[in-house]
Amino acid sequence: MREILWKNERGLALPMAVLLLLVLTSLMLAFVSLAQTEPMIAKNHLLATQARAQAEAGFERAVWALSQGAIAKAVPAAIPQYAIDPALLPIDGSVAPAPYGVMYVSSGTTGGFVVKVTRKPGMGTNQREVEATGYAPNNTGPTRSHRIIRATVEKLPNVAFDTPCALCVKGDVGVGGNSTIDATLDTSCGNKLGVVSVGATTRSGSAAIKGAVDGNNTPNQSTDYQQNAPPSTFDSITLSTKNFKTLRDLAKLNGTYFGPGSPDGTVASSPAWTGSLHFSASHQLKNGIVFIDTVSGNDIPTNISQQNPADFASVQIDGNPFIGDTSSPNQFKGWIVVNGSLAISGGMKINGLVYVVNDLTYNGTGTGEINGLAVSQNIRDTTETAISTIIDPDSTTTGNSRVKFNCSYARSWQFIPQNFRLLAGTYREVSD
Repeated sequence: MREILWKNERGLALPMAVLLLLVLTSLMLAFVSLAQTEPMIAKNHLLATQARAQAEAGFERAVWALSQGAIAKAVPAAIPQYAIDPALLPIDGSVAPAPYGVMYVSSGTTGGFVVKVTRKPGMGTNQREVEATGYAPNNTGPTRSHRIIRATVEKLPNVAFDTPCALCVKGDVGVGGNSTIDATLDTSCGNKLGVVSVGATTRSGSAAIKGAVDGNNTPNQSTDYQQNAPPSTFDSITLSTKNFKTLRDLAKLNGTYFGPGSPDGTVASSPAWTGSLHFSASHQLKNGIVFIDTVSGNDIPTNISQQNPADFASVQIDGNPFIGDTSSPNQFKGWIVVNGSLAISGGMKINGLVYVVNDLTYNGTGTGEINGLAVSQNIRDTTETAISTIIDPDSTTTGNSRVKFNCSYARSWQFIPQNFRLLAGTYREVSD
């Protein structure tokens, strides 16, 4: 068969030009489409970013309002304009009033926000849910964007206002000797009982218990104390795991955290932390937030079967254990938190909160006293908290012990921040 070779290429240019034109036309149409949609996409992205920023602004506004209201109550002082008065959210389900709730608040030229502050069930007085919806460029226009942020914020408990008592024991309590438990000297945070115990309250010797609820100064009346109280009575003055974390951090900043890695208040590799600590004239403690931790540095489980008593801190305070300041030398001001048991003996003055996770034993002498508030959670040993008694104590006061409720000292607001902070793990952006 004869092979035919075509050598004439005339006419190929036209189809190649047409093909190239088709490709260029397709590209041109694609670029035209992008030119029309990209500005719209960019605008939508800008609006979404601005809406998210507005939601952030609304969230921060709510945190400011909650904090200013709480601080004003703690000082005490007048509630600033637009701050949230804690009294306006008295029960679960309460919602903060305008401008919080459903009112749109314009913020600059890029949009605004709506913020809802709610006391959800189980939050108590120290937590709030904040839901902030940000809008851009406004909340009414046909072309607008919105973003929703929801989170829980919390603050350290205002134990001075929340406590029902001067001496609070989540178990049995014995008050003996010449001890005095007095809640009548300061009623600026409300009328408190002298003693509240989940178990029995036993009085012996010349001990006097005075409560302010009954409106008189006659001691040892049935209206001066409450025994066999429900455990829920302690919910508002029980420091949570997150509260403990905050207090640990604050104590570390103050140089008064005693626990793993900080055996004597500051970071050190030795000696090893044993959980046992003794404050006296030769080992004095300065003012501020003091946190004395377990051997492991972990919180004590509430379930007794999971507890290890060898892990509990064991603290003794006696002699002349405090540095104090120029106005009150050799006296303590602040909070002492013991993740275990505490024994106090002697004539020293503690102006603030004494918070003990397990046992409290107090044997005061001379003019020694606790001015503020004493709380014994008795997380393991619920036989008896002893105040001036000679029985085997769980929480005890003996001798000449005095516990006098003092609102200002219990608050210790110069050391204890009352501002609300984000509760870790709760911050999220949600859909409608």
